[in-house]
Amino acid sequence: MSTQPGPDDRTQAELLYFLWHGTPGEQERALERLAAVGEAEALDAVIDYLCEQPDGGSVIALDALRVLANKYMPLERYSLAEALIPYLASDDWGSRLTAVRLLNVYPNELAIEPVRILIDEAYEKVYDERLTRNSPGRMLAERTLGEAIMALASCGRLLVLPEILDMLEEPALRVVATRALGVIGSETERLTLDELCEHADPRVRDAAQWGLALMDERAEQFLYPPESFPEPPPDRLHPIYWSHRQLEAADDDLLQFLVVRVALENLLLDQFLSEGRVPKRCLITVRRYQGTTPPDRRRNDAEIVGRWEYSFHGPMLIEREIGGRPNWPGRPESGPGRGSSITVNYPERLPVEGEGEVTFDCRYGPFSGQGWVYTVYRGADGWTFGDKRPTW
Repeated sequence: MSTQPGPDDRTQAELLYFLWHGTPGEQERALERLAAVGEAEALDAVIDYLCEQPDGGSVIALDALRVLANKYMPLERYSLAEALIPYLASDDWGSRLTAVRLLNVYPNELAIEPVRILIDEAYEKVYDERLTRNSPGRMLAERTLGEAIMALASCGRLLVLPEILDMLEEPALRVVATRALGVIGSETERLTLDELCEHADPRVRDAAQWGLALMDERAEQFLYPPESFPEPPPDRLHPIYWSHRQLEAADDDLLQFLVVRVALENLLLDQFLSEGRVPKRCLITVRRYQGTTPPDRRRNDAEIVGRWEYSFHGPMLIEREIGGRPNWPGRPESGPGRGSSITVNYPERLPVEGEGEVTFDCRYGPFSGQGWVYTVYRGADGWTFGDKRPTW
């Protein structure tokens, strides 16, 4: 959390200056801010910064890279791989997992040998008898092992096919190795996948069908290419982010900013896209409160000004009536289940004064809620946000 007074309204150029010339503390604050509001050039700068670090830099730097690399396309894929490879041997297994996930998105042959080493170490950790089955360390190693096998297939393709075939003989690795065969896409192994579609384990059958569908999709694109390709998103922006930025919540620029830019992009995509955990549906409610102190989330004395149902597939954003009982996503009309939701509370004087504290109380499916307070203010280019802190 920034210790500077007032909202952090530094330009990207100023943030990049602190990234290269600031103290370690100033560099970390610049990285946190760039992860929230940085553009494509910020991704390039963070990659260059990490390539200059002897051991890959801090966890904060890796998290900034994670967000920016999922939002923008890098200029040079080899530099991105060079920035990620040191994290594959990090003492922090969470950093290893983040790095190998990014290599699944941006595979590179430079990472083949480091990923092999990671697979061996993760395998040993998973089957370390000193760790209980449900220990956090073992569960993290299991996730890392699966992601690393997929990354090996993505980075190595036919070069690593013999290794993936050997993994099919290991029952604990058979499911992920089957999916990896589909990623490699070798037609010589189509018969192997056909046979695995008849496997006794339903997880293996599902993985084999997924792999064959992936191969068929690639073959169809090769044999029947589209007559024309859509215009790419501007500024190297990822298509998923670009499609979300086209969503319209309201003509009011403040409501549009709170719902689309903060709730959907910063709180959902930035946090969960890299893990494939973006809620399929989410109910977003915006409320307006009096005074300068946000209401307690357990109270219901703020005025509701809008309610929207968001769907990740599409994506779509549909405005709903304020009155009456909301149709919570993920919950049948009768039943105790809880859907994903974000409740936004902003001060009624914010549009006039141009600055205020806005809370975002989040609940993602059955998981515990998270509360965030943002300093929202009107900048030179429209609404933006400065500091962000948890409410607990």
